[in-house]
Amino acid sequence: MTMKEQRRDGDAEKRAGDDAVEDSRGAPGGGVSRRRALQLGAVAVGTTALEFDPPAAASDQDGPARVGWARERSFDEGWLFFRGDTSDAADPSFDDGSWRALDLPHDWSIEDLPYATSTDGGATSDPSLLVLKEPDPSPPEPPQVIGPFDTKNSQNGGSTGYTVGGIGWYRKHFRVPELGGGRSTSGLDAGGPQVELRFDGVHQNADVWLNGVHLGFHPYGYTAFAYDLTPHLNPTGPNVLAVRVDNSGQNSRWYSGSGIYRHTWLTVTGPVRIPLWGVHVTTPEVSERRSVAHVEVSVTNLGARPAPASVRVTVLDPRGHVVATRHAPARSVGPGVTADSSLDIPIERAALWSPGSPNLSIARAEVLVRGRVVDTVTVRFGIRSLVCNGRVGFLLNGEPLKITGGCVHHDHGPMGSVALDRSEERRVEILQAAGFNALRTAHNPPTPALLDACDRLGMLVMDEFFDVWDTGKNPQDYSVYFPEWWERDLTSAVLRDRNHPSVVIWSLGNEITDRTNGRRGAQLADRLRSLDRTRPITLGGGSTFSADDPSWSYVDVGDVHYNANGKGYGPLHDAHPERAMTQSEGFPATIHQDTKFVNDHTWAVGNWVWAAWDYLGESGIGKTPMAPEGTAAGIGDQDVMPGWSIARTLHHSWGGFGYPYPYFQGNCGDIDLIGRRKPQNHWRAAVSGVSPVEMLVERPTLPGTEQVAVWWGYFDELASWTWDVEPGRPMTVHVYTPGDRVRLLLNGAEMPGGAATPERSMATFTVPYAPGELTAVALRDGEEIGRTTLGTVGAPAALRLISDVTDLTTSRDDLAHVRVEVTDSQGRLVPDATLEVTFRVNGAGELAAVGNGNPHNVDSFRQPRRHTWHGQALAILRPAKRPGRVTLTASSPGLRPAALTLAVGQQRTRSDRAQP
Repeated sequence: MTMKEQRRDGDAEKRAGDDAVEDSRGAPGGGVSRRRALQLGAVAVGTTALEFDPPAAASDQDGPARVGWARERSFDEGWLFFRGDTSDAADPSFDDGSWRALDLPHDWSIEDLPYATSTDGGATSDPSLLVLKEPDPSPPEPPQVIGPFDTKNSQNGGSTGYTVGGIGWYRKHFRVPELGGGRSTSGLDAGGPQVELRFDGVHQNADVWLNGVHLGFHPYGYTAFAYDLTPHLNPTGPNVLAVRVDNSGQNSRWYSGSGIYRHTWLTVTGPVRIPLWGVHVTTPEVSERRSVAHVEVSVTNLGARPAPASVRVTVLDPRGHVVATRHAPARSVGPGVTADSSLDIPIERAALWSPGSPNLSIARAEVLVRGRVVDTVTVRFGIRSLVCNGRVGFLLNGEPLKITGGCVHHDHGPMGSVALDRSEERRVEILQAAGFNALRTAHNPPTPALLDACDRLGMLVMDEFFDVWDTGKNPQDYSVYFPEWWERDLTSAVLRDRNHPSVVIWSLGNEITDRTNGRRGAQLADRLRSLDRTRPITLGGGSTFSADDPSWSYVDVGDVHYNANGKGYGPLHDAHPERAMTQSEGFPATIHQDTKFVNDHTWAVGNWVWAAWDYLGESGIGKTPMAPEGTAAGIGDQDVMPGWSIARTLHHSWGGFGYPYPYFQGNCGDIDLIGRRKPQNHWRAAVSGVSPVEMLVERPTLPGTEQVAVWWGYFDELASWTWDVEPGRPMTVHVYTPGDRVRLLLNGAEMPGGAATPERSMATFTVPYAPGELTAVALRDGEEIGRTTLGTVGAPAALRLISDVTDLTTSRDDLAHVRVEVTDSQGRLVPDATLEVTFRVNGAGELAAVGNGNPHNVDSFRQPRRHTWHGQALAILRPAKRPGRVTLTASSPGLRPAALTLAVGQQRTRSDRAQP
């Protein structure tokens, strides 16, 4: 039987909402936390024992309900992997003894290629981002195969950062031991425990087998899917799960990664249960005095006989105190039937959810049969209201709010697409500190962990579903499967994400080519509204070109990209004054214009810059051209003609849409690949008024040229007054400020100039270089509002290590991101140092990845060495599964080494962790 015939003959994939259970992520009163779940499986010689607790009866009076076995546990540990294709690997008897053992999540495209022999990361470590119109042929050719990079065998080329996809296989051996309580594993049938496996995401084209039985095929790389294992489990012997992942062909416009890159979960319940994402909480009434939680609970009977099932819902406040309980009357639920119950639960003086006060309440839904609790699901939710229209703009809990947003792809730089909870949490923490209050999940549903972090920390989200519909952007992208799969994938994403208070806008897609005159978009919008009517719907870039675009007929919010290609979106709003509008992609080079436009128009509710965080792929679109002097003055305003046209010509003339290898990342984020602020974020801080003054100095260009910040690119500049140039060399200094004047002092002498242009929040100086101190003093109406100083530092003398956490847990989901800095003899960062650093790890942990922010420094992310960029690099530590201590040592020839030790303790919630 061919693989396609197997899919047609035996595809057992459940559609979202059928026969599965809600994820209980550590809420009080039910479920298993993600951290705790990672400790539940026992792995021995490649075989995982599924430890089911013995059943225990729970009566209606027993207080917090308890299911007789752990309802949900991680299934991430104890897998085997083979990179490449092989026959018969779905057969349980297949010999996988030579396969590599690993834990999920896993991305093989970020790993070193087995045939990569070059270790010359120094060949591409030049810190400059300045690019010529034609790439300079004089430097040595960069290594064509190094680490994960291969210019010839990467089917997507610069789109995916010259990484390699292909085919990979995963297998897992596990046993189902005695359940206890007089019930043996032979009861794994319609009347006994139900066992289900869920994948949070596999990229892409995943075929799954259990004990040789083909469970199903799932093509889309960004949606969750689940299978019922119960009918196919071997109750007395070993079980073998096999997964084939096919990430071949031209299928992505950005780095996707390859493999089972998100978490896997095993859910065990009785036959009467709450199906996957079967609890839905909305808040139709919200006020400081009285709010109402509307809770819908689905109950499925997988047993052989009717069951008299009732539902009880308890609401807990953010401190875990019970504030209300309601019951739905019992009803007979027949075999194979799903019954729905709805409850309106008043809540007095509720703590509302908002970015400034992200209060999370809890709904605990229990299913009772003859007075006994047989299933319990807890979900976190936020009590908040949304209004979004052209008259009042965007209101959250009745208060106006402007969105300062950023687009993010799903990769985590040196980790590739591996999605660990701490990676997602750190991303949100850093972006909030950088001034963002919203993310756009470009261009696919995110991980549950990212939305959990946004809920907990107070980050708003535009949740986007697709990059293509029926018409593709690459020959083998999701458009091949979209007609058959869109409804399942849209449904899965909405049911999974609709309880998250951080999600405030749905986006049906990004820059979609719809050849159906709006019919397809209307189908998607209708299906979405049948699942959730509490949030507005938009289409990323759908309103960019005309006021009569078909998308206006089904979206609630009009959306443009790059200010409507210079035409401005004011006229679009004039044609649809009842609609609010957003710009879900804007240039870094137009931050000031975009922010001012939103602040000046109530109906323009926010901007999302492309991009908030640097990402792998779309290589070099954020380049900084060295153009002939006078070019920047000719561009003028890039938002309007003729500036738009000149900027477009300049961008595409310098190396094409992106820039050739060795550029491997977009280089257009406010934050670089390892989490450090880039120049445009300093500008953003002044534009928004968060910072009174920021000062950066441009990297010198060739004679007769100048830097130009155009479209996705920005200036190559540093907060540095340490430059390897001759004294007297003219240096361009940018001082960003919301003030109206700047005084610039070099070694106490005031420099000429100083007017801050109000249309830019920037003052530009030309200063003859001399070592010493450069001080900028920002003023408004003659009064000082802030000052900052850059000083010339000494030669590299030592290394310094700085961790983002003060300790680690034993969870494999935990990480420590340790920054290494090159310092002079006085402990000051050497801002442009480029040195190779070697890492060594001892104790209860491992080196998960290394990296820097340099967008053209191709090198391994896995070897224990890395060159610094801007005097910094990153080492990522992952803890062992045992308590102890882990020590990281960093060294570089001629410098004083540095060491850092972190305790690795038992599992604790993140809120219990001290933050540095």
